[in-house]
Amino acid sequence: MEKWLLLIALAIITGITCGCTAPVSPGIPLIPVPTPPISVPLTIRINATPTRYNPAMSSTIGIRLTPVNTSGIIPPDALFTWETTSGTFYHWGPPDFRVVELAPNYTGTAEPVYWSYFSEHGTKYRLPVNITLAVTEPSTGKILANATLHIGWEDPLGFTAIVENPG
Repeated sequence: MEKWLLLIALAIITGITCGCTAPVSPGIPLIPVPTPPISVPLTIRINATPTRYNPAMSSTIGIRLTPVNTSGIIPPDALFTWETTSGTFYHWGPPDFRVVELAPNYTGTAEPVYWSYFSEHGTKYRLPVNITLAVTEPSTGKILANATLHIGWEDPLGFTAIVENPG
């Protein structure tokens, strides 16, 4: 009798350790346990074209800045906030290809913007320009990603801007 009790105890212990103590009855559906979502951090960069710009160029109104998603998922209602230490942002494109001045700080959608500057009288030395982009989730105000672009000058007294870290 003791052998039978020992065998039953071993069977119960073995069943518990392998997780197979209760067989699934036919006809009873299993309820799946939801898997928590995996949060992939969002990273972006700024693509800038052309990498050399002078206001005398007739082919463009400025340096075209396009946000490029390099990982993660951007919510469809995300806000894109552009800021520059010098110059201003513009919109130029379809349907009417009118140049619209936006501002040195502009919040919009993922569509490209253009950066340009005007020569100021009395300016003797041009400082490097920093352009930042922050992608924000509007419902929470949480910054999902940000990127920075640096623009220097061919000559500190000149008019040609040069993208220093082209994407």
